[in-house]
Amino acid sequence: MKPSILGTGLFPIGVMAALAGLTLWLSQTTQLPEPDRSGKFRHDPDYRIENFTLTKFSARGEPQHILVADKMLHYPDDDSTDVTRPRLTTFQPGKPNIRSSADRGQINSDGSQIQLLGNVHLLREGVNGDPPLEAFAPDLLVLPDDETVRTDSPVRFVKGASILTGTGFDMDNAAMQANLHSQVSGHFESRHKK
Repeated sequence: MKPSILGTGLFPIGVMAALAGLTLWLSQTTQLPEPDRSGKFRHDPDYRIENFTLTKFSARGEPQHILVADKMLHYPDDDSTDVTRPRLTTFQPGKPNIRSSADRGQINSDGSQIQLLGNVHLLREGVNGDPPLEAFAPDLLVLPDDETVRTDSPVRFVKGASILTGTGFDMDNAAMQANLHSQVSGHFESRHKK
């Protein structure tokens, strides 16, 4: 049987159409999306505030935390905030106030974590005539709503003439408890004065 001219002529056209369709499909599926040039994925600040005070209030309208800093930079890509020379005061009725300061700080998107960095100084006010408790460290993670702080770095505590040093500590202001984790040494002032 002799092949028809119509069938022989359509075969190359069909192959060409299939190749054109395959080429179009490959082109669509392998094309990279246009890069986003809006800046929302870069870690660039979208606003800056200088010499500011932020106050968080309780449901009863009493101040819970006051944050004062020289400068604040907000980053939209991760909704984080960097602050320069932060000073944080935490208030809790019936408990000693805690004041902390550092060279700089980083605040997460919901304000539940404040990472203090560089020359950290923490002061828990004295209670019932006791001197205040001070801590000095290179960094400190503050969880203001939980009333806790912690670090894995070396820390030095001073309370009156008593000095205690160690590596790593956590403090729970609600429980009025501080724990040093390792390499602890120090000397304590005698309670019996001559």
